[in-house]
Amino acid sequence: MVQMNKVTAIIIVLIVGSFVQVLFFFADGRETPSRAVAEFSKAYFQLDKAMAARICAERLTPGDVDLVDKYIYLTAQKAKDQGFNIDFMRNKLYDIEIETISQSDTKAKIQITGKRRVAINPVYPFVAKLFNLGGTYEVDETIDVVKEDGQWKVCGNFFSFPVN
Repeated sequence: MVQMNKVTAIIIVLIVGSFVQVLFFFADGRETPSRAVAEFSKAYFQLDKAMAARICAERLTPGDVDLVDKYIYLTAQKAKDQGFNIDFMRNKLYDIEIETISQSDTKAKIQITGKRRVAINPVYPFVAKLFNLGGTYEVDETIDVVKEDGQWKVCGNFFSFPVN
């Protein structure tokens, strides 16, 4: 009978644990201005074209210029001028802290702080931090966020993204 109680307790713990995991999954999937800024910033420093999904339409393509392609091209040119491949310009953003300065139903002002380090490949930031290689750069930016089509997107001037 004692063995049956242990099995029952284990089964109950597994069921409750599964329920909590599902609850956390849905809570994490909520669309917030902070999440939009974090996703954009990570993609921005990784030179990932996916950042375009988090930029407002007004800022993304003024005129006929695709600013994401322009930013990546200018960064590649800067790397080439310094004698590097574009991979040497990729950075990993970590120790991210996000603070909401103001927020309404359609607009928000978010401050993001953190650190970035060169990320030539996925393992490099870890190795660089472990052996104290390369520099760590502070990130401190206030970013305007607007709600477009039910999704929060960054807008205005941010980081060193081209104006036009």
